[in-house]
Amino acid sequence: MSARDCRQITFLITLKKAAASRNLAVLLTVFLGLLGYIWIKDSYITCLRFFLFLFPYVFLFLSQDMFRDEVDSGALENVLFLYGRFRSYLLTKNFVLASIALAGSTALFLLLTIYGISAGFFPVISLVQFGFGILVGMYYLLAGGLLSFFFKGGSNVLLIILAQVFLVIGLFLSATQRTGFIDLLTADALPDTAAKFQFFLLAVVLPNVIIVRRLAAFILGLAALAALWFGLQRLKVKSVEIFRK
Repeated sequence: MSARDCRQITFLITLKKAAASRNLAVLLTVFLGLLGYIWIKDSYITCLRFFLFLFPYVFLFLSQDMFRDEVDSGALENVLFLYGRFRSYLLTKNFVLASIALAGSTALFLLLTIYGISAGFFPVISLVQFGFGILVGMYYLLAGGLLSFFFKGGSNVLLIILAQVFLVIGLFLSATQRTGFIDLLTADALPDTAAKFQFFLLAVVLPNVIIVRRLAAFILGLAALAALWFGLQRLKVKSVEIFRK
């Protein structure tokens, strides 16, 4: 089987699984419903801002059941994955899932853009924010994929969401302090090295903040971490052994 055939098989299998996921369908419906509600109750601009902040989660939710469930299901024992082809299949899933998420996100963003331009109030900076959002989405996909080696049944996604929930609670609690994390999000500039390090730690757990702040150093740092997550994925995939029963 050629490498091209393997990529085509990976695309078809992954797309079929994503389309058959009830959880993903529900989450996407809720996401679209939320955007529609915000647009009706508030405005197009607010809807666009929410979209730009939230669409990277599409990448995250696609990372559920990404690796561990595949390995434990016995599906990789199929003749299609003989001679270690399952390793190529597992790694290629990153690019297939990213393509699916990117296609859907781009289509929706294009619709919002066309409306904004036709109405005469489309913020051009949204194009830059969408690009940063794609980076955040890839970060989520690679981090979620790495965690899926250790957690099954979508627990990898839940773990990231819970970490962010606790972080947001901490942000609200810090609002009463003079030097809380809230100040890092609202300040015009980060005052010192300690503040920059704190903001980077914040971006590691909640990378969506770089869509708002758009600071070059943190964007590069997030890209480097995403590359690290992919490198660790490769190491884990190489260590996987499939034994036919």
